Amino acid sequence: MTESDTLDSLDRRIVAALQIDARLPYGTLAQALGEVERTVARRVQRLLDSGALRFTAFVDELRTGVGQSVNLRVEVEPGSADRVAGALAQRGDTRWVAVVTGDADVSCELVADGRAALHRVVTDELPSIPGVRSTRSFPVLRHVKPTTAWHADLLTAPETAAVTSGAVAVSDQGGRTELQPTDHQLIELLVENARYSWVELAERLGVVPATVRRWTERLLSGGAVALRAEIESALLGYAVEAELWMETAPSEIEPVTAALAPHPAVRYCGVVVGKQAVNIHVVLPAMDDLFDFQVGVLGRLPGLVGCEATLVTRAHKRGFVVK
Repeated sequence: MTESDTLDSLDRRIVAALQIDARLPYGTLAQALGEVERTVARRVQRLLDSGALRFTAFVDELRTGVGQSVNLRVEVEPGSADRVAGALAQRGDTRWVAVVTGDADVSCELVADGRAALHRVVTDELPSIPGVRSTRSFPVLRHVKPTTAWHADLLTAPETAAVTSGAVAVSDQGGRTELQPTDHQLIELLVENARYSWVELAERLGVVPATVRRWTERLLSGGAVALRAEIESALLGYAVEAELWMETAPSEIEPVTAALAPHPAVRYCGVVVGKQAVNIHVVLPAMDDLFDFQVGVLGRLPGLVGCEATLVTRAHKRGFVVK
């Protein structure tokens, strides 16, 4: 299945529900959507078999201390954008890589294993990639709304409530979560398949199902790990994908992010080190909707000083998975 293929309304609603709760039982999902469980299970399996859908897990490196996330904006030689993006995508430490419009040609999110690793990557490794002209680095200070917190706005309020009721609530207290050796093993399995049953996970880890469920729910509730039904937004009807970099007065950073994060078009919202401290990623059905978002949403933010928008023309990697 490619991005040009069309998912029907039921496919999209099923995926939207699984984005809310990746481990949602098919029976519960079917009941919430008013469908037959067998139909729902068959639809999901078809998407998995085609490679369009993947169940995985993401670690919040800021909450766990396992690394430093940094946003990179890379300028390249003419004609080398895809080649440079492909090279970046092959790195094990890149989570997101895309070719974009604007002053930068490639946008990338990289998770460095500490300050020394970040220094080596920025000063030695990235400049040595053929085609790279320059790089600008913006360390991430906070994931206000991680990508895992977004779901396609395709469900009714009752449907959303039904599929949300069984999901593990994430604490809003923040704070650091120390990962144990068993946590790392569990996370590797959840990255492989976030829908492994408790029995399958327990057998692989050598514990009882109740134990592995307790471990998983502790990681989820603390925000250390989030489970995800990963799919290209274009398959859900969002033809436009853009990154927006915003400059605000320092005192307005929190009010601006608090206003933007709940918006259904905002797939990601974060704060970085730099003049354009607020970074958001939006997905929208059409270019007219991007215009309306810039004028009707951003234009009404009193703390906004300036904004630079870049369109994503091709994603090479998402969630550590090469496309």
